[in-house]
Amino acid sequence: MTVFQSELETLLPDLTRFARSLTRSEDDAYDLVQDCVERALLKKEYYQDGTNLKSWLFTMMRNIFISEKRREAVARRYVKHIDNSGDRVQRPSQMHHIFLKETMSAIDELSTAERDAVVMLGVEETSHRDASKFASLPVGTVKSRLSRGRANLRTALGLDAAGLVAA
Repeated sequence: MTVFQSELETLLPDLTRFARSLTRSEDDAYDLVQDCVERALLKKEYYQDGTNLKSWLFTMMRNIFISEKRREAVARRYVKHIDNSGDRVQRPSQMHHIFLKETMSAIDELSTAERDAVVMLGVEETSHRDASKFASLPVGTVKSRLSRGRANLRTALGLDAAGLVAA
């Protein structure tokens, strides 16, 4: 056993008392002492011989305690945030599911040219220029097909343009 380890062993009762004063719990105090001794043994090369080992260990213990309390506070804030964010989540209603099915059926009933324009520009959000290059058509033709496709979708779904703006 080295001199450092024997001095550390003689200071264990003092470390335990200090840990109890910090944690106010017997079990937490023993855990804190163990963490402090472990860190002291790992970092013993940072201890300068001839200095006060007791104050070095007490400072280390206090820093470990403060770091642990900060970690716990962050964890509590995170859990509180997660708990509160769960209140804002709402499952989709059945009406949205039905409307989506009806919309997909209405898109399937469009002509091929209109369906391609609606899917490329409306669903995949392709630019008008890219869609016209892909279809080898002028940009105006692609825009016209998209406009007709949207109008046919509104008619098939029983929606009017004013109803879409209000929604």
